[in-house]
Amino acid sequence: MKRLMLICVLVLGVSAAAAQETISPALETHLEAIEQVTAQLRDLDALTPVEHRFPTREDVTDYLERELNIQLDAETLRRETQFYIAFDLLPSDVNLREVYLNFLTSPAGVAGFYDTDSKAMNVLLVGGGELGDRLPLLDQITYSHEFTHALQDQHFDLDSLLSAEEAAANPDAALARLALVEGDATAVMTSYLQAAAQQNPMAALGLLAQGFTAGAFSIPRGTPPFIVTELTFPYQDGMAFVNALYRDGGWDAVNAAYDNLPQSSEQILHPDRYLAGDTPQAVTLETVSPGEEWALLADRTLGEFYLRAYLDTQLSPRDAARAAAGWGGDRYHLYYNNAADQRAFVLQIAWDTPEDADEFRFVFDLFGEERYGGSADDGCWSDGDSALCLAATADNHTVITSAPTLGIARGLLSQ
Repeated sequence: MKRLMLICVLVLGVSAAAAQETISPALETHLEAIEQVTAQLRDLDALTPVEHRFPTREDVTDYLERELNIQLDAETLRRETQFYIAFDLLPSDVNLREVYLNFLTSPAGVAGFYDTDSKAMNVLLVGGGELGDRLPLLDQITYSHEFTHALQDQHFDLDSLLSAEEAAANPDAALARLALVEGDATAVMTSYLQAAAQQNPMAALGLLAQGFTAGAFSIPRGTPPFIVTELTFPYQDGMAFVNALYRDGGWDAVNAAYDNLPQSSEQILHPDRYLAGDTPQAVTLETVSPGEEWALLADRTLGEFYLRAYLDTQLSPRDAARAAAGWGGDRYHLYYNNAADQRAFVLQIAWDTPEDADEFRFVFDLFGEERYGGSADDGCWSDGDSALCLAATADNHTVITSAPTLGIARGLLSQ
């Protein structure tokens, strides 16, 4: 199992800070106070002391680059790159490793992280320079966020939530579980900011004057829009999910979610469905290759979040959300022809009701018209570079195929 590295990206821009192994007694007292307030806000006691570190930007850059090389091995990089391209989420010439590396190592990227292997929380000083006897407010917020992760780890064993293999097999479920963890920490961090604002209103107003709001992110320039959406989802939508659980049953309801983990991004986007026990429907697909030179790269769930993102490439966010809202479950196969650098997929979606299926087909017709500049021909659209087909089944399922040629797309649909 690859360990989790939980980052805090809620920053205005992080300067290079000087690492300091020893800190003053006054700062130790201050950090203990932050931990006590955070534990009280989260209603979880620290079971053991938590190591805190204040590394330099250079130290963090080296560490994150090493971790990225471990997490994003050649097979994972190939699969995820082709996934993003196949669903029009990233351009065909994207260098996914560079995208993530630029984000993780940018001065406007990571403000802190908690490593479940070393059990240490790491905070970078936003203003740079040396540690004093007290952290500025923005650094306190980061510290509170990472200390929440330490509390989660001590009580719920974060590494046990999802293995790397499970994440690869079902990234939708992985995203949902990450949203629980990061949404929890972001909710506590927001409460810490609100409490700090009562004690020091001028400091809080100073953050707001700089453009800071809870749930707002400073993303490095050049980060593709969808990567921004994907990276911020666990924090923003995750916090909304955790707040919904809290309103329903307080921290006990949030704690219970670590035993009854969310299983889909649908449950994060619609907390009422999680609370009602609405779980994803099982959908299966037979493996049908587009041809001899094609390899199956992925056999897994897409999920409402990624379906909505795919629709959003051609439709308004409102229409995309409306069409995807009736999602009940899905399965897709992603195929890749390495020699021709071509992609194809088959996606079968189960809908909650016949009305949801009908609405999706109506909106997807608009999607196809926007994508290909015209109406469908017997359920398919095509141009010189790709083709897209849509068909409905009698059991509230929809099947979508995409391929480099109309013949392949129709062939996948018929099979």
